[in-house]
Amino acid sequence: MVVRVLDKVLFAVLFIITLQVPILADHYRQYLSGYYDALRDEVTTSTNMAKNHGFTSVDAMLDSLQQNSEAVVRENAKLKAERFAQMATVEQGIRKLEHGHYFEKLAFIASPSHYHTLTRVLDNYRPSVPLTPSSIVFSLITAILLNLLLWTPHFCYCQIKHIKSKPKRFSYK
Repeated sequence: MVVRVLDKVLFAVLFIITLQVPILADHYRQYLSGYYDALRDEVTTSTNMAKNHGFTSVDAMLDSLQQNSEAVVRENAKLKAERFAQMATVEQGIRKLEHGHYFEKLAFIASPSHYHTLTRVLDNYRPSVPLTPSSIVFSLITAILLNLLLWTPHFCYCQIKHIKSKPKRFSYK
C-alpha cells in the first residue's frame, strides 16, 4: 500500500520536473537570443569601424591593433576577437534550442560548459507547464522511463523474495 503511494508520488514529482525542461529551454533560448543581439551589435560596430578607417576586413583591423605598442589596445583587440569567435557558438546554441528535440535541448542546457549561463537563466525562471503537445508527450515518456528505472530494483527484489518464500513442490517420477 505504502509502496504504491510512494510510486505515484515519485511519478508525479518526476513528471512535474520533466515538464520544466521545455520551458527552461525556451527561457535559455531567449537569454541566448538577447546575448546574440548584443554580440551582433558589437560585431557590426567593429565592422563599420574597420571600413571607416580603411581596413580591408575586421581581421586586418584586429591584427593591426594586436601589434600596437599599448597593452590596453592589444587587450581590447584580443577581447574583440573573442567576441567574433563567440558569435558562431551562440548561433549554434540558438539553433539547437530552436530545432532540437527534447533530449538535445536537455543535454545542451545541462552541459558543464553552460553551467554559468544556466544559473543566470534560473535566477529569473518561474516553473510553469508547457502547452505544446510534443513537450507534454516527451515529458510523460521521460517521467515513465525514469520512474521505471528507479522502481525496477525494488520490484525485482520483491519478486525474488516472493519466489523464495513459496513452498517448493516436488515432482514424483
